[in-house]
Amino acid sequence: MLNIFPNLLFLELLSPFLIRVVLGIIFLWIGYSYLFRDREIIMKQIFDRWPKISTPVVWFGGVFDIIIGFLFIVGFLTQVAAIGGMLITIDALFVKWLYKDLDEAVKYSKLFYALIFAASLSLLFSGAGAFAFDLPL
Repeated sequence: MLNIFPNLLFLELLSPFLIRVVLGIIFLWIGYSYLFRDREIIMKQIFDRWPKISTPVVWFGGVFDIIIGFLFIVGFLTQVAAIGGMLITIDALFVKWLYKDLDEAVKYSKLFYALIFAASLSLLFSGAGAFAFDLPL
C-alpha cells in the first residue's frame, strides 16, 4: 500500500532520536528519584524485606538508571543502553507482579514499564538515529 505522507519519510532518522532522548530523560528522572527524592522511602521498603542489601540495591539502581539515561541522551552505546533499559524494566515488572509491598520502589504502572520496554526494544533494533555517536558500520 502506498504511504499517505511520503514527503515526511526524509525525517525517519529523527524518530529514533526522539525516542532515545525521551527515554534518557525518563531514566535520568527515575535514577534521580532513587538516589535523592524518594531514597529514604525506597530504602525502608527494601530494608523491611531484605535488610542487608537495601543500601547497595538503592544506590546501584539509581546510578545504573542515571548511566543508562546519560547514554541514551548522548547517543553513545545506544544498543547496550537499550539492553540495560530492558533489564531495568523487566526487573520493575517482576517486582510489580511478585512484591506488592514494594510500591514505592517501582511506583509507576505496569503499562509505563511495558512502554519503556517496547521503546528500548525499538532502539535495540533501529539504532541510535540522528545526532548520536553510534554509527552503523
